[in-house]
Amino acid sequence: MRKLPVLLLPVLLLVVFAVLAAACSSSDASEQIEGVWEDTTNGVYTGMNEDGQYQVAENLELAPPFEWGDYAFDGETLTTNATPDSINCPDTSITWTVEFSDDGDEARLTFVEDSCVGSPRAQDLIWLRQSS
Repeated sequence: MRKLPVLLLPVLLLVVFAVLAAACSSSDASEQIEGVWEDTTNGVYTGMNEDGQYQVAENLELAPPFEWGDYAFDGETLTTNATPDSINCPDTSITWTVEFSDDGDEARLTFVEDSCVGSPRAQDLIWLRQSS
């Protein structure tokens, strides 16, 4: 049996730690966006559930929602996909890049792309966390 060179062991350990750190940061990223957010730009509320579902409504209780569907967030890019039965822009998607304040209670969303032509949601937003 051939032995690995002594210098290769630290390199292998660094690779393992890097892979583990990347795996942990992706789960932390999705948790960072979860909760109820007040959209200060439009005066509506968005709930981002831990199961990857979202809803948008005119009140903090999120009832009744006028848009809902699923979302994906990787720590930098947020994409929402409205269901075909959503009232606002059904069966469409919108993407923003997201930057959080140091305390995580403010999110600045920079508009990237919207498949709903002429939608008022195609803009930069400022969200304030209302609950986790």
